[in-house]
Amino acid sequence: MKLPRISIGPHRVSKMIIGGNPYSGISHHSPAKSKEMENYYTSAQIMRDLREAERCGIDTVLARADRHIMRVLNEYRGAGGKIQWIAQTAKRNEYADLIDHIRLIARYQPIAIYQHGGTTDQLYDEGKLESLRDALALIRELGYAAGIGTHDPRILKHCYHEGFDVDFYVCALYNHTRRPEMYLPADRDAAIAAIQAVHLPVIAIKVLAAGRTEPVSAFSFTLDRIKPIDAIAVGMDTNGRPELISDNVTLVGNLINSIDSPRTDERSTS
Repeated sequence: MKLPRISIGPHRVSKMIIGGNPYSGISHHSPAKSKEMENYYTSAQIMRDLREAERCGIDTVLARADRHIMRVLNEYRGAGGKIQWIAQTAKRNEYADLIDHIRLIARYQPIAIYQHGGTTDQLYDEGKLESLRDALALIRELGYAAGIGTHDPRILKHCYHEGFDVDFYVCALYNHTRRPEMYLPADRDAAIAAIQAVHLPVIAIKVLAAGRTEPVSAFSFTLDRIKPIDAIAVGMDTNGRPELISDNVTLVGNLINSIDSPRTDERSTS
């Protein structure tokens, strides 16, 4: 399936991106489920999933910049893998200095680096969001596209209107900062409204509410409402479901075609 591309800085990336939370054992369900992911996602299994994603038309992974992920990506590329990496900085308690952390990430050749959403939200609450400007400047100086992540649509709009120097944003469709592990339709509506109001690319995450929503309706809802310049990143736990990546790419590709067709028809008759 050929997926459409969007731009992140100077790079072209597939409109559907594979998310890396399962690879880092982050289930957003339970400690037992997270441990199950840790056991399943060996380096070899992560590389199998990345190869399958590339085969199906996904050319980009969005994943945490923890040492495990960086090592696996290094090995994957050494074996011929071509997938692009959008790097999410680790949580604030996982590094001593953000600037040093960004310099470490740069050694593993991402195409973009963005600030971890939970940390962005903490800095906002502490009145320290301005401290991100130096980190964003360093990302640009190192030659990478720069971004900010958040779980709160108010913070997305704040950063946009305050003119933070970024190429893109990453926004969760559910507000984990204010309501951890709650997946409320009102939060999704607020996130979509904020994404529509920001005239830069936004990568929407938590599209499937961490596996709690039915894929056809969740993908259709999101793809019909995000901007043409936006993308979605979706974690796909293939444990027991080896066809999941292929099925999701086919579903999303078909939905994008069905959404785009009426728009094309409208333009041709106007």
